[in-house]
Amino acid sequence: MKNIISLILLMFLTTLITIDVHSQEMSSKYKEFKEMKLNFILDNTKMNKEEEEHFQCVFGSSEDKYHNSVWIKEKKIKKQIENSIDTINTTSASSYINQYYELEKLGINIRNYRNQKLLEKIRTKEVLLVLYQEELFDKEMFKRISNRKNKKKK
Repeated sequence: MKNIISLILLMFLTTLITIDVHSQEMSSKYKEFKEMKLNFILDNTKMNKEEEEHFQCVFGSSEDKYHNSVWIKEKKIKKQIENSIDTINTTSASSYINQYYELEKLGINIRNYRNQKLLEKIRTKEVLLVLYQEELFDKEMFKRISNRKNKKKK
């Protein structure tokens, strides 16, 4: 009996450690991505020091909020849909659509709030340039990911 309890405890602890390590890897990748995006925007805009400091503060908190409140949840929903796409019933499909729509609205609200905060201390044209650079960064990352996937297929 003691051996069974010890084995179960060992398996439980191993699972917890594995989950924690995977979570740290994902967190590390997100932080690296956020840093790349921040640097890309800063390198391609002409903010003064005060504007840069304000931008970094607002950008960091809004990216974290978006990541935790929207991105992670959308990814989870997409995974659930992927796993059940062939067997999903109408009610569940409708629920997924509504959940995803609500997350998209939340994401838009987070971005809008961020933009309004940026406008408090950053010149309007620079905020517009930030939005443009953010879009360019996203396109570049999408292109890199697509190229990486295409190379793996070959």
